[in-house]
Amino acid sequence: MDQSIFYIDIENLQDIAKEAITAALNNWPQEFPRPAILKLYVKADQTELWKIWASHKISSIEVVIKGVQHYTFAGSKNSADIALALDAFADILKGRTQHVAVMSDDSDFAGLFAAIKQETDFSENLKNPFKWFMTNRPDTRSQMLNDFLPAEYIQTVVCSLPSKVSKEPKPKRSAPGRNQNPPALLQIGKSTATEGDSAETEKMAKTIIKNMPVGPFKSTDCRKIIKQYFPDHPMVKADSAAFGNQFSKDIWPILERYGVQLPNPNRKPRKYEMTEEAKGKVEAST
Repeated sequence: MDQSIFYIDIENLQDIAKEAITAALNNWPQEFPRPAILKLYVKADQTELWKIWASHKISSIEVVIKGVQHYTFAGSKNSADIALALDAFADILKGRTQHVAVMSDDSDFAGLFAAIKQETDFSENLKNPFKWFMTNRPDTRSQMLNDFLPAEYIQTVVCSLPSKVSKEPKPKRSAPGRNQNPPALLQIGKSTATEGDSAETEKMAKTIIKNMPVGPFKSTDCRKIIKQYFPDHPMVKADSAAFGNQFSKDIWPILERYGVQLPNPNRKPRKYEMTEEAKGKVEAST
């Protein structure tokens, strides 16, 4: 029986990975062979946890857990992508499978699709050797994929998306006998922070503008500057996902206000553009 290998980029799917895997297997497209093997690409320190989950939730398919080691905070984003693409291409060339299914919202796998198409014989018996599973998360799929990739190669996996509910922080109670008011709240981008927090965030943003060279940069490049000038800040010890979220909510709106640009908002990972205008505004404000 003709079967496929299903390669899943767990690091890209993050919190919805388990739901996405279940949804993909339960609604597998009839025109594409079902997988005989699942290969899950996870952070190295989570390998055993995923083995436990897979052994309880997926019993009818062989599951291979591939732990991906990250040696640095910066520059390791593509580690899982590279491992997945190399494995898939090797399995095709070695004849271990004729059909590759990939699940990830990362547009970088367009290169893998092109390589498989080039090296595979599109005969009458093998019309479609590749299927790209993507979730319905907003702003994760590059518009260029919709414009250039044939629709028959894409399968959308519908997952429940968390609703965005803003919660007002509870004011701190004053100590008995003292008449203290909670600090005023300021709105920064989409986040809520105290006056003290906003002042420090503003200072961090200005420090990034002063020390980042003019030209393109990533949020991970800002982490080095924050670590150097604000070593005790919680963002220094946050993992990559948490750092990226806080950067987008708190720091990026301030950078944008000073004139830092984001040329392509749909690109993953995002690439920002440091400008002379931003440096001039910060210089004038000090």
